[in-house]
Amino acid sequence: MRTGANIVSIQYLRAVAALLVVFYHAIYQIKEYQGLFEGGLWRFGAAGVDIFFVISGFIMWVTTAERPTAPLAFMRNRIVRIVPMYWIVTLGLFALSSALPNAIMIVDTTPGHLARSLLFIPHPDPAQPERLWPLLLTGWTLNYEMFFYGIFACALLLPRRFMLPAVFAVFLGLTLVGFAGLAHGPALSFWTESIVMEFVAGMLVGRLYLGGRLSFSTPISVALVVAGGVLLVAATPWAAPQTRLLAWGLPALMIVIGSLSLESRRQLRGKGLMELLGDASYSIYLTHIVTLGALRTLWNMAGLTKPGLPAAVTFIGVATLVCTAVGVAAYAGLEAPVTRAAKRLRLGARRAPALG
Repeated sequence: MRTGANIVSIQYLRAVAALLVVFYHAIYQIKEYQGLFEGGLWRFGAAGVDIFFVISGFIMWVTTAERPTAPLAFMRNRIVRIVPMYWIVTLGLFALSSALPNAIMIVDTTPGHLARSLLFIPHPDPAQPERLWPLLLTGWTLNYEMFFYGIFACALLLPRRFMLPAVFAVFLGLTLVGFAGLAHGPALSFWTESIVMEFVAGMLVGRLYLGGRLSFSTPISVALVVAGGVLLVAATPWAAPQTRLLAWGLPALMIVIGSLSLESRRQLRGKGLMELLGDASYSIYLTHIVTLGALRTLWNMAGLTKPGLPAAVTFIGVATLVCTAVGVAAYAGLEAPVTRAAKRLRLGARRAPALG
């Protein structure tokens, strides 16, 4: 059985999830094309986030089982992994938007908005008050991730057998508060959405995986992945905050389980383009919204915006390729070296007292 960082199917799914989100956002970049894709099934790319959340719960469970970790050490590891690249992209967008307002997208550059964005505090976007978005739009998912990490870190204080029930109880309670309409204020209303249960689903998958219970026959594994994909697309018209857990969370769970089972049957191989994209998925996810804004501006300036489906498909295809290339470059040139440097600093800080 492969360990957390070496699970090929998870790398593949990270790549797929990132590309789904890029596809989803590319559709809505040029207003002349939006009417071709409004509503219906075309929003299914947004479900890449749900796949990410199930994966996140899975990885946290598996990696902490492999290497028992204290709560503070766990949070330090997560901060080293998540924060540097997020801050770099957020501050870069802030600087660009301050120098060239609305050049590539509408961004509020007030200090309070920036500070709350960097600190992962859910709050209304001053530019679009009906949205609880940080300065870097895609950072809304990281607000969920960091909240999950905090709850998971607290659960690490418990005996292992109580961790999953404890996290389940916390998130179920929050979800029920949300359904009952008792959540008041931006942060609580944000954290009581049912989407948080996808982290718990991922933890459960991790527990089953480590117990050797996710090795089905190849036909059943393929059926899980295919049925999950079909259900994810088919349920898209009904996907809303209240129904997202069923509409997209359940299919995402099926896809993750089926993919892990396929790997256990040695039906997946690593060391290819998809694994590279899996490695770069975080950078692709963070940078793509800025890349899309810049590409849209250049596309319009070049007079390439034409009516009709062929022109729209061309833009979406080019945008997906460009966003992927920029994300891979950002991973190789920024994320990987910055993360390595942050890890060295963290290790150096831990060793310093012993050397003194």
